[in-house]
Amino acid sequence: MPAGATAAKIGPVTTSDFARFGIVGYGHLGQLLARSLASRGEVLVTDVDETRLEDVTKGVRVASLDEVVGADVAILAVPYGALEGLLEAIRGRLAPHTVVMDVVSTKAHATELLQRILGEHPNVLATHPLFGPPSMTRLEPGLRLVVTYESGERAAAFQQFLASQFGLEMVHISAEEHDRAMAYMQSLPFFIARALVRIDLLGLPHRDLLAIPSFEKLAEIEAIEEQHTMGMFDTSQISNPYAEDARRRFLEVLKELQDEIEAHASAAEPRSGDTS
Repeated sequence: MPAGATAAKIGPVTTSDFARFGIVGYGHLGQLLARSLASRGEVLVTDVDETRLEDVTKGVRVASLDEVVGADVAILAVPYGALEGLLEAIRGRLAPHTVVMDVVSTKAHATELLQRILGEHPNVLATHPLFGPPSMTRLEPGLRLVVTYESGERAAAFQQFLASQFGLEMVHISAEEHDRAMAYMQSLPFFIARALVRIDLLGLPHRDLLAIPSFEKLAEIEAIEEQHTMGMFDTSQISNPYAEDARRRFLEVLKELQDEIEAHASAAEPRSGDTS
């Protein structure tokens, strides 16, 4: 766990406190949350891409933006690039009791947007779910939800709800500390993985015959990255204020390694007249 982070152990809360859940954005994470929350109440979803809404899961209903943000909880499952416009759009539509929760994976800028645009709204949560691979279908006990900002009693109560009903563990940390760590834990791995996609390790000839375990680990990273959208990649690289330093340091180290290899190769070359 990052330095400065705390994991909260939270007691039980009744399901009746939260029975109607709204989700804006029905991509992979939105669908994962919808499937899980549908076991605890009514789930309303909306998405600017209407094709995503053609086959909603059982217990989930397509609804208008007004309905979604009038629920007990409104989860904004959109990339960072869409967050500001969405917050501006819903600011005047929110019911006072609604807990507004974002799930952007970088938090410094996202948290600032929530505080600035929804500063007068009584219940706000800035979060980053540390889960959500494509293989996951339901929330599971022990998964961690980072919280970088919370405001309001109902926002605190919803964290209790997630902990008691799904076994999630809340990790409280500042947005700045979160992003400094995620520059190396998320932004840099995504950057490297995107490079592997460009190289196309999965398409290399003779992979089935010659691949060694270390290569297969790289191939697995590429396979995961191919399932990430450009919105997710941009969020990890552009909205994290510390990502550029992490990328720059990585590229500097690559240059150092290349220089070392060239120096060693030069030293190993036979000198003129050397017959040994």
